[in-house]
Amino acid sequence: LKRCGFKIHALWAGPLFGMSDIDELKRSLAEKGYDIVNHDDSDDETDAMGRIPALSPPVAREKGNEAFQQGKYNKAIMFWQGGLKSILSALCSGPEAMSDTSLSELDLTLNLNIAMAYMKKADFDAADRSVDKALARRDALPPHQVTKALYRKASAQRSMRRLPECLETLKDLLTVEPGHPAAIQMQQEVDREYQRQKQAQKKNMKKMFSAMEGQDREEQEKAAEDRAEARRACGIVWTDDDVDPVAYESGKAPPCDGKDWALSFCRTVLWSIDQLAVEGGPCMPKDAHITAWFVGASSTCELRLLQAKALMARLPGVKTLELVLIGFLGDLDPDNKRIPDPQIGSLSKTVGETIVGEDQKVTVRVIQRTLQDALENELMPAPPGPSEIVERAAELSLDEAASVEHNSEEVPDEATPCRPASSQESSGAPTVPPSVCFIAHPQLHRYFTEFYPALSWLIQRHVPTIVIGASEPDPSWNQDEVLLKSLGANILIGKRESPYPMCLPDNPQVRKCNHIIGFLGGKAIPRDRLTKVKLELLAQ
Repeated sequence: LKRCGFKIHALWAGPLFGMSDIDELKRSLAEKGYDIVNHDDSDDETDAMGRIPALSPPVAREKGNEAFQQGKYNKAIMFWQGGLKSILSALCSGPEAMSDTSLSELDLTLNLNIAMAYMKKADFDAADRSVDKALARRDALPPHQVTKALYRKASAQRSMRRLPECLETLKDLLTVEPGHPAAIQMQQEVDREYQRQKQAQKKNMKKMFSAMEGQDREEQEKAAEDRAEARRACGIVWTDDDVDPVAYESGKAPPCDGKDWALSFCRTVLWSIDQLAVEGGPCMPKDAHITAWFVGASSTCELRLLQAKALMARLPGVKTLELVLIGFLGDLDPDNKRIPDPQIGSLSKTVGETIVGEDQKVTVRVIQRTLQDALENELMPAPPGPSEIVERAAELSLDEAASVEHNSEEVPDEATPCRPASSQESSGAPTVPPSVCFIAHPQLHRYFTEFYPALSWLIQRHVPTIVIGASEPDPSWNQDEVLLKSLGANILIGKRESPYPMCLPDNPQVRKCNHIIGFLGGKAIPRDRLTKVKLELLAQ
């Protein structure tokens, strides 16, 4: 029966079936695509149980037509459904009924009438479904019946403004009956409506995209203004010989040729500060004093390449620049043997000072230690001297001052900037973090454990930190950002190529100062998790 496409209506099961059996029967039939007549659409013609009476198809058609003419569309649908119920009963009477084509035509007629009633109720979707049920036996129907069903389906689709589907249905109809005048007229009308609809949609989409573009343009202009203001606030003034950072970001300016290594390194340092500023990092202090640490420094890079004049020429608002170079511990050879820094014997631990112009000064401190050792020695704040204690006492109450004066007798006459004999003897003041910190070409994939204490301290102290990486064969581009994240660093500047690389003369594709990665704060992992993190990274 399913192959024939007839609807099955719920029949009274009688006392042999319980309610659960009826529900199961309805569910089974519904799964097979048959309609279960619902008494909600009926009125006084239903019995007390809400059942639709089975009517002979001619009677059902006549009563349905009469109700339809009176505008009683629900009642008309109920009568026609009663006729469908009678057709189903006839089909169940025996195999000979299955070959009765008149039953199929009656089923189609009643379904099309039901579709018309739904259309009068403006329930076009239900009308479309009713037509589809009528067309389920399309191959067994005469062409004029198929044409009638397709025309009604096209009408329902047109009413739902499903114009492309309507045109497809009309195309199908005209394949069955090419000269159908009503279908041709509808096709022409719907095609014009569809063209107008597409034009209106195109116009609306254009307006929408125009509004979106306007909004995007405003957001882009606002972002550009914010970046420009951040650049002004960071205090860097680029010269005409430098790469314009805005043009470089937009791809309108190439990087430098990278032949002057010292100038490239100094420019990369300043460009990193520029990138920190535009990404929302802290700008340089407003007191015109900047302290920059270089962790993991060496005599062949930072000590040789940092140029005071090149830096200060682009920092006109800075009066004092303090460069603290921490490291000079040598490198590991391929056999993991420590090779000392080539200038280990000539490194000076005294403060070097360079006067630039009339009112700018650069000081350089060289510390041959790891950062954690330097924090407990050269970078440890000095304890207060007698004069400082007297000045503090003047601001205290008399009782407090007496206590301070008593303690001042134990302070030695000479104070030293180096770390006292023990941390208990110091002032207890924490080390003042630098304005910014740089780690140039650290090869974190090899020195991951060695750099952990320094990176952890920088993360915990929220020091704006820039890692400067090299190009291949150094794996920095692919690995350093992952390694920093694994240590808990909050990445502020994702890896980005520098406009100031240091290129090898015979192979410009091999570069130092190839890119930078910046981080600010985060949640440093504890040391007891370091081994686990290393194993996880090795497993990737």
